[in-house]
Amino acid sequence: MQGFIDRQYKTLFVIGGGILVSVAFYSGFLQGKQSNDVEPVTLSCKDNVLDKLSIPLEKISSGVVAHAESKIPETKGKFVGSKNSTKYYAPSCAAVKRIKPENYQWFDTAEDATMQGYTPGKC
Repeated sequence: MQGFIDRQYKTLFVIGGGILVSVAFYSGFLQGKQSNDVEPVTLSCKDNVLDKLSIPLEKISSGVVAHAESKIPETKGKFVGSKNSTKYYAPSCAAVKRIKPENYQWFDTAEDATMQGYTPGKC
């Protein structure tokens, strides 16, 4: 018997490892089936924090969900730029959503924006 083990140790090692991996996988599979009854994790935030972020909320049956997509800003001109940038955009442009409301710089005309050193942004 010892001679057989000495000659076939690589094969026995691979078979033993395969059995060990199979048992571990099956154990994890059974554990995953049992955890389907667990409730999902819900993150919440106080309303006063969300108000400062100007994030629109959607009511759902289990609570309040915040959307990452922000609404189109309240317009105070035909074009808007950032105080931290030199580009200006139409208020409906997707790039405006990345500008914090406190950094909005409003312009009535494209010429007004250009005269203040802003250039048109790609929308």
